[in-house]
Formats: sequence, C-alpha cells, structure tokens
Amino acid sequence: MADEFDFSELRNYLSGQIDLGEAELLLDEPWMLTRKPAVPSAPAARPAAPVPPRPVPPTPTAARPVPRNLPPQFPNSSAATPADAPQAPIPDTTGFAPSLFGAVDAKATAISVANMPTERIVKRATHAFESAETLDAFYESIKGEAMYTKEAALAHYVGPAKPKVLFLLPAIKMAEAANISATNTNAFFGTPVGEMLSRLFASLSIEQKDIGITYFFKSTERPLAPLLEAALRKMLTKELSFIQPEIMVTFGQPLFYQVFGKGKNFDDNAGTAMDFAGTKSVALVDPYLMVNDKQMKWLTWKVHIPRSGMFTIAAK
Repeated sequence: MADEFDFSELRNYLSGQIDLGEAELLLDEPWMLTRKPAVPSAPAARPAAPVPPRPVPPTPTAARPVPRNLPPQFPNSSAATPADAPQAPIPDTTGFAPSLFGAVDAKATAISVANMPTERIVKRATHAFESAETLDAFYESIKGEAMYTKEAALAHYVGPAKPKVLFLLPAIKMAEAANISATNTNAFFGTPVGEMLSRLFASLSIEQKDIGITYFFKSTERPLAPLLEAALRKMLTKELSFIQPEIMVTFGQPLFYQVFGKGKNFDDNAGTAMDFAGTKSVALVDPYLMVNDKQMKWLTWKVHIPRSGMFTIAAK
C-alpha cells in the first residue's frame, strides 16, 4: 500500500490544517491520491531442480557395549529409545540360564549328556585288621598300620575270655613299660594303681581273675592327633568284637573324649551308663590321680559307681 500511492499531498494538507488553527479550518479536501509509476520488477527466479541428497556416513562414536534386550520396566534405557535403529537380539552364548527378567528357555537350561559331570565314586579305605578273624590275627595286622610301624612291641589284651569287666587304659606308662608285657597281667596289678583297682572292684563282687586289661594306644603314652584317635576307635571296635566283655570301664578325662568324642561332657557323664559299639561302658576318673587323692576316691565310690547302676556292692 505504501509503495502504490503517494501521500505527499495529504501530508501537506494536514500540515496546513494544523497551522491555520480551529477558526480557519478548511473542510474541503483539495488533495488527491496519485499512483506512483510502476517499476518493472525483476523476473522471478525459477526454482532449481531438486538435487538428490548424498548419503552421509555416520559419525564414528566411541564403542559402547550393546545392552541386551531389557524389559519394559526400564523405560530410560538407551537400548529402547525411538531414535535408535532396531537391533536383532544378541544370542546368549554363556550356556547359563536366561535372564531372571525373561521366561525360562528350556533349550538354554538343557545340558547334553556328553557335558554332564561324571558320577564320583568314593572308595572307602579298608584296613587289614578289619578282615581279621581272630584276636591274634588282629594284633598281627595292626603292626602294619602307620602309627605302629616304628614300635618295637605292642601291648596285647590280657585277661580271661569274655571278662566281666574290661579295663581300658589310655596307654602304657613309661615307668611301667619295662615291667608290663603282652601276657603278664600280674605286672599291672602289682603296681599301686593296679592294687587299688583290684580292691575297689573286689568290693563290687568282681574278682581280679574276671578282669581283663587292654590299652587304647598299645604303646607308651604320647599325644595323639585327632585322625589317629579316629583310627584307634575303629581298632577298639574290632578288638571288642573278639574280647566280648560284659562291661568296659574307661579311666580319665582325656580317654573319655578319645573314645566317646567331644559331643559329651566328662563331668556330666562320668559314672553314667553308656554304650560303645554295642558294649556297655562307664567312665571313671584317672586312677593314677585317684590313688593319692582321697577326694577322688570318695567321688568314685559314693557318686560314680552308684550312678552307673552296673555294679552291686559286695556284702561284708
């Protein structure tokens, strides 16, 4: 509009009206609009032919691990944005079960028979003494055991067949080793400890001739490793099957744990009736300590012996 008409006359008329004031205001309109001469415009440029876009190679980016197919509860994951091109799921080559978020694939969990682990066969170690058929054969076979290979001589059981009471002592005392032989029971009963035990059990109506003696470790006393204790328990079980005593009496707290294990308390079970490998058993205090301790003698006679219920006090 501004380019088509010339408003100069209108501008001059309005300026003159303002200068005359209200008294001399002219109401006519002596001006007229005149059209400007048309200026020929430049020909419009023709649009250029469309150029097919050239493929732009993707800008290389830092390699990043491609996440596996995540479930819809992770909407902010970059693996599920609309701008990313769809990607084929990456096969699972680990051989394990599929993700906890997905369904269990039977093919993934199936293991071929060739890859199945072979069944492990555990062979139980056998010892020569386990197949012994007599007591003498038993003693001959245990000489080959590792714990006895360096021993000059082993203490055998001495006493009657099927004794009423079997004394199980821990091991031979060093002071008695020279006097106690495999066939001499009188050597033990000739010691102060042997004499005390002989009198004690005579008061229980059990004579010395009905008592047998054997040792848990059939040589001089020494500390024993737990593995040796387990092997000695197996030997004792086999030995008892030949001796067949009515009652087995163990002496001392260390021997109590070696025979009956750590699951029982000596103070609570001393004097009580127990069982070892089918043999009635009772544990008493160490006779080598009792021989010089009147309090231990009183505890044995007044508490432990009556508690067992296995013995009858002889009438005097």
